[in-house]
Amino acid sequence: MKLSDFAPQFPVLWGSSGTTTTVQYPLLSGTALATGRASIASGFPAVNFTPPAAGGVYPWGADWNGALKTFSVSAQNYESGVVPSFSQDFANSIGGYPQNSVVSDTSTAGLFWVSTADANVTAPGVTGTAWQKFGWNQFVKQGWGFSNFGNNAIYLGWRPDGNLGLGVDSTDVGNVALQGAGKLAQGGWTEQYYTLPSGGSKTISLTFTAPVPGYVHVIGSANYSAQNSNQTNLTVIVNGQSLSADQVTGTTAMTNHSCVAVAAGSVTVASYCGTSSQNSPNVGHTLSYLFVPS
Repeated sequence: MKLSDFAPQFPVLWGSSGTTTTVQYPLLSGTALATGRASIASGFPAVNFTPPAAGGVYPWGADWNGALKTFSVSAQNYESGVVPSFSQDFANSIGGYPQNSVVSDTSTAGLFWVSTADANVTAPGVTGTAWQKFGWNQFVKQGWGFSNFGNNAIYLGWRPDGNLGLGVDSTDVGNVALQGAGKLAQGGWTEQYYTLPSGGSKTISLTFTAPVPGYVHVIGSANYSAQNSNQTNLTVIVNGQSLSADQVTGTTAMTNHSCVAVAAGSVTVASYCGTSSQNSPNVGHTLSYLFVPS
């Protein structure tokens, strides 16, 4: 079949210039009808198939015109590209929409719903019902509406390593960072107050999951309640490796930081605080980190 095989369209409805006398539209319904009148449910009655000489009557011309107008209205809707809106009454009367049938949303232009089940009498847009939405506003609009956007072909795909890849024409331009699930830069911090044992130490730590390789910037700081005349050590640690350490004598505050590349997976950052003082100092110890995908 070819596109040219399609029949001419209906620019004018059948019987559109008729009168209520010559065109019965819409067709009658019910059972208490005049002798020989047709209805949607029954069609033409048996008396129309009986010769008038034997007591029958001829079909009403207005009913013929009404039936043909009904069909031409449906045909014109189809030819003009109309997608009917969901109708609960219609769904109930036909025993439900079949699988893969498409209806338009009753309130949002450009939004459509496809039935995912047969005999579907549920209403689209309600949680748990058998409809999947799609439509103009559900897709990425390639470059439209922006004068500085080109007409390149844009591709999105899920890679085997669990990343969302982006391609432009035939070029793989890399991965897309996703908000949530730790895909964008993420960070955390903790603060603890304690009395450091004489000549003792304490380590505080945080653990997070790096979804992709990247860099982690770690900052450790300690504030003491009084100047410490003895040596104090403050170290930042990533995955058990000491990266930056300061040893200071006679201080009330210390800060240390470092930035290092990490692989995807579990990452533990820590800050170590130790002193040779025999006087137990009160300490406010803070650890923070920022992870950025590479």
